Amino acid sequence: MTSQDKRHADAVHPPMDEHANAGQALRERLKEITCLYEIRRGLGPELSVDNVCRQIFEHLIPAMQFPEIATAVIELDGRPFTSDNYGEGRKHELHSKINANNELCGQLRVFYPEDTPFLVPEEQRLIDAVATDLERWFERKQIDEALRERLKEITCLYEIRRGMGLELSVDNVCQQIFEHLIPAMQFPEIATALIELDGRCFTSDNYGQGCTHELQSKINANNELCGQLRVFYPEDTPFLVPEEQRLIDAVATDLERWLERKRLEQTLVSIAEEHQRSIGQELHDNLGQQIAAIGYQAKALEKKISVSGSGDVATVAASIAAQAQVAVMQCKQLAQGLLPFELETNGLMDALREFASRIAVTYKITCDLICKNNVIIKDKNFALNLYRIAQEATNNAIRHGRAQHVTISLISEEGMLRLSIRDDGGGFAGFNKKNGATPGMGIKIMQYRARQLGTILEFLSHPEGGMEVRLEMRMV
Repeated sequence: MTSQDKRHADAVHPPMDEHANAGQALRERLKEITCLYEIRRGLGPELSVDNVCRQIFEHLIPAMQFPEIATAVIELDGRPFTSDNYGEGRKHELHSKINANNELCGQLRVFYPEDTPFLVPEEQRLIDAVATDLERWFERKQIDEALRERLKEITCLYEIRRGMGLELSVDNVCQQIFEHLIPAMQFPEIATALIELDGRCFTSDNYGQGCTHELQSKINANNELCGQLRVFYPEDTPFLVPEEQRLIDAVATDLERWLERKRLEQTLVSIAEEHQRSIGQELHDNLGQQIAAIGYQAKALEKKISVSGSGDVATVAASIAAQAQVAVMQCKQLAQGLLPFELETNGLMDALREFASRIAVTYKITCDLICKNNVIIKDKNFALNLYRIAQEATNNAIRHGRAQHVTISLISEEGMLRLSIRDDGGGFAGFNKKNGATPGMGIKIMQYRARQLGTILEFLSHPEGGMEVRLEMRMV
């Protein structure tokens, strides 16, 4: 056969080794495609880095030219992850760098022993493709973790801020901060926290279990240092991350605002109380005495005119004396309301009983006091706040709601104290029952007083008419 005939035969029937090479190339290509498909299919964001690396080794090693002797290692953020047989001869190597967010964070390395052929270019492309897939997964994982951490921070701040509008004592606010701040930390199961405030210490439940690594934020109220918020980890854990410092600073700022608002409320209540006492003292000591003097002088004038025989003029003088006496009695009643002497001498129950009686006489309405049992409150400020709330609610029911029947009830049962002022009037002008919003300062101060007691006022309307102002709290 001539050479031309041989070439023609080879063209029609290619040699067997070319068929074998093409088949081998297809098989290698199928191995690569299968490897990448399985790796990409399994790269879920919910997996840990360790599990992802294990999955890469599971599919990458069988796709290599000599899988029975190939080994691999993935270095990621300073941590090495190795295949099962890693360490058995690492001479020939191919590797691919891993970048996440344009920063080098590791590499993927594959090895053969010294007595095997060098890795082929196709394997380098496969390793590069796997490294690229790992880069994308790692970037997505970082974003997901950052979003979860951000969600934890937002949830923490939302719950703390929401609770600060409801919790009214410093102790309860601090415990609520711990309840939501600790779970938002990087390692909540071992984190502990401490709040130092005005010389008092408030601690989380597990405080004291190794307080070594610390982040802290100072707490200032009205431009004065009044404490700090401190969070700890044990010594063998990583240092706290910057995001946690920002969260702690935000919580400390929220606590500062709550303290400033609470102090402002206390100041407003103190000013209102001082104002009431000042007016009451003025009525009792000055105005009442002056009106009484006018009454005495009018009475004396009546007698003098009667002697002279001017009966009509004497009648006018007698009327002036009588009206002065009524004015003196009204001044006395006002002074008793503004200066509750009965509260200081005989306690809250007697003071409320005297108040109800005085209201009934003054306004010619029905005002009842219901006390099912003897309620004794030794704290004078506590009793004063309850008295002022009952006083303001009753006066509002009469002045604004035009109530004709008011019932004040003070009940203590199973460690709970309940104060209720219920009327049959038309409600308070401009008052929103749903959220307690009111244009009047009187109701605001009632709410401030309730918050000082560690509770909130409820404003309830009833189907049969009228309004009820109620507070309920646990007795300490």
